[in-house]
Amino acid sequence: MSEAQSNGSEELNQLDELEVLKARARLLGVEFSNNIGLETLKERVAAKLNDTPAPTADTAQANPLTSLTKDSTADATSAPVKVLTLRQHLLNENMKLIRVKVTNMDPKKADLQGEFFTVANEFLGTITKFVPYGESTDEGYHVPYCIYKMLKARQFLQVSSRKNKKSGQLDVSQQWVREFALEVLPDLTEKELKQLATEQAASGRIN
Repeated sequence: MSEAQSNGSEELNQLDELEVLKARARLLGVEFSNNIGLETLKERVAAKLNDTPAPTADTAQANPLTSLTKDSTADATSAPVKVLTLRQHLLNENMKLIRVKVTNMDPKKADLQGEFFTVANEFLGTITKFVPYGESTDEGYHVPYCIYKMLKARQFLQVSSRKNKKSGQLDVSQQWVREFALEVLPDLTEKELKQLATEQAASGRIN
């Protein structure tokens, strides 16, 4: 392989790494500009994971094709450790259990007792959870935080109509509204957790 071909391959690999790192940064809520350099973004992601101040300027590494440095080999060697740390961070954050009361607000689903919800991405894998509605959640139902965020973001198109007194015709309006009313309940005490575990073992169910 010629030197030009070798340099071109390295530049493409770096671009791929930058795009992957940008996706991770977005999941962590790290802010960055579109022309940020690879090394600067690595520093910001690391700072986010370690709760340390992040660099504030997108330095001269704005062009990803010119951002290779003598430290590239060291960064590449440590990359698997960073990926593992990021995945563990996201798992810890998104799999923590939230105790909620769930009320379905969509009249089209009034007869449903609950639904399966699925969250999937490269870090969490595929998370599927059945979430009941209404009275069965009055005492609280535990869902992973990633499922809670999905429930909180769900909306449905509400269509309503009323008769116009002047024209005698029906005026139809529609708007997007929240699909679920969610009430976050306090965490169970140790005594309540033991009692719940006993009840679940006796009934053969897992909440």
